[in-house]
Amino acid sequence: MRSHRSSNQRYHDRVAGRYEAVYDDAYWQWHDDLTWEYLKRHLPANVNAPAVDLGCGAGKWGRKLLKSGYRVTFVDLSANMVDEARRLAAKMGSEQKADFIQADLMDLAALPADHFAFAMAIGEPIGLAADPQAALRQIARCLAPRGILVATLDNRVACVDYYLEKGQIEELERFLRTGRTHWLTRDPSERFEVHTFEPEQIARMVTMSGLEMLELTGKTVLPMRRCREQLEDPATRRRWAAIEKRLARDPANLARCPHLQFAARKPDRQP
Repeated sequence: MRSHRSSNQRYHDRVAGRYEAVYDDAYWQWHDDLTWEYLKRHLPANVNAPAVDLGCGAGKWGRKLLKSGYRVTFVDLSANMVDEARRLAAKMGSEQKADFIQADLMDLAALPADHFAFAMAIGEPIGLAADPQAALRQIARCLAPRGILVATLDNRVACVDYYLEKGQIEELERFLRTGRTHWLTRDPSERFEVHTFEPEQIARMVTMSGLEMLELTGKTVLPMRRCREQLEDPATRRRWAAIEKRLARDPANLARCPHLQFAARKPDRQP
């Protein structure tokens, strides 16, 4: 676990200052609009309800909650990412409604139990944890009764093409056995393990964490990452989004999606 943490943290510390710039083009804007649309229907009606952005990175999603009026706690393994999230929140004048904590999802003892009405873990931070099931239990502990978690995970089946295109049959066989791959970085010392998931596995993991599954959505059915030029025009981008949302409603299309986004709720306390 120590080596996993150090490589993960080392990479994200290094890229913190330019992290959001890497994901700032027509495709990611389109992708983020879909993420937000799927997410916002689960937000608490009361903007005074506490929210937490887990694995916040530079805080893109937490800042959207701040802009919507929520008080947000930003949490990340990387100290540099936490500092960047703090800087960007201050830049928009919202730091007074934000808290910032450096913590591993494997140990969220710094967060109060039964507290947050809403949690999000966008960008697959649960899948980067040494033990995703244990990390999800930590998150569940922090949720208030009827609190909701929205999170994203890497879709296992969508990773198969990479190994096929590389002709790596032994590596593919190993990947299918374990569901684990590695974040590809130029520096081998920064490569860390990434856990991938199938829809049924996510449902089991949610249940074993004491949560109730509300929704599972794939992103994206359309392979627009390879067709970025078709997203430059705003009107055309909206048309592609409408098609995407229609396709995403069919569970049969989940296998096409690189990412799986789910919403889960913590039940009321038992009497």
